[in-house]
Amino acid sequence: MSRLIVVSNRVPAPDRPPQGGLAVAVRAALQERGGVWMGWSGQSSGEADPGPLKLFEEGQITYALSDLSERDLSEYYNGLANSVLWPLCHYRIDLTDYSRRDAEGYFRVNRLFAGRLAPLIREGDLIWIHDYHLIPLAAELRKLGITNRIGFFMHIPWPAPDVFLTLRWARHCCVR
Repeated sequence: MSRLIVVSNRVPAPDRPPQGGLAVAVRAALQERGGVWMGWSGQSSGEADPGPLKLFEEGQITYALSDLSERDLSEYYNGLANSVLWPLCHYRIDLTDYSRRDAEGYFRVNRLFAGRLAPLIREGDLIWIHDYHLIPLAAELRKLGITNRIGFFMHIPWPAPDVFLTLRWARHCCVR
């Protein structure tokens, strides 16, 4: 059986119980099947480079945790993900606060995650990407030559196409 590779914005520390139904279900699936859970550690590296990926083993699960710099958190997480995509997915275009800098940070962090994840992927692994924080991650993995099956899951509503296409980069990144 192939391993499951789950990528989510935030990954609970291996020594702490997961909070919320989705995290509990992801951990259970990984415990049963074996695999990797990769994402943000919840920690900031300050102004410095995020440093190396932190790997932890617990049973059949490898946790691959990445810190993010304050710039990453500002542009990727608080910026485009939560100041543009979250309101957009909830039909609150009036709350969106788009900036080119935040969009660049969002794509930069998705490239960072792809580059950190790629060496951990084995032939036959199934990759399962979660949520609006990581929309471009599959495309970034493909650019790195990853040919594994990739699934994507949104746990919030996806907006109608005319609402989503109000984003300047939507056609470039997601419409083929």
